[in-house]
Amino acid sequence: MSALGSYRFHTGVSAFFDMATSDARDLLPSHLEPIEVTHQRSVLSVTAFLFDDSVVGPYTELMFSVVVPPTVASWGQHAKAGFFPFLAATSSEEARRIKGDRFHFPYHDESIDAQFIETEDRLRIRVFGAGERIVDLSVTPGAWESAHHLLHGYMMNGDQRLRTTLQISGDYSMHENEAGRMTLFPHALTDELLRHEVSPNPFREHWFKNGTETFHQLETI
Repeated sequence: MSALGSYRFHTGVSAFFDMATSDARDLLPSHLEPIEVTHQRSVLSVTAFLFDDSVVGPYTELMFSVVVPPTVASWGQHAKAGFFPFLAATSSEEARRIKGDRFHFPYHDESIDAQFIETEDRLRIRVFGAGERIVDLSVTPGAWESAHHLLHGYMMNGDQRLRTTLQISGDYSMHENEAGRMTLFPHALTDELLRHEVSPNPFREHWFKNGTETFHQLETI
């Protein structure tokens, strides 16, 4: 399967928060079902990446997804998880245009600014839009290792159901210590999320460094 786009990142996070299953279903198309971590509680994934090498140069990206079961790809490797992005934002208009055209991600129309503040025991990401606070997210490290993850991303283009296979490779840390935190602020980007009940502390924290995010050709499902 050929690559459709590859993006080199300096650092990135993927934090998992529990949310009501009824809210998760409201965000999904009818052919997808959320994964539950406990009865009637599903998973909100919040990812933020600082890309330092792409076709449009460096930029930052924020994405909110519901975690769903993966499917078996035609090339035979089984993905670890599936994601349905329902909201995304970037600091680059050109990156937004290219990835929106290629992958049909639902990007916010306005650009964001994001600060990635790394200390020895924490990575804090502060996201702003036109100077207004949007999200304040922090994660903490566990043991570091070199890792390669295979994931599925699901999208809609009108009535067309699509899937891409996504690979993330790089230095990686994951734990379930619930030491991170997320605060959402009133903003056009977060209006939908603020109407739902989302835990402020992630039950799983992923931190990536010095790696590559690669998307493969879209498949119709």
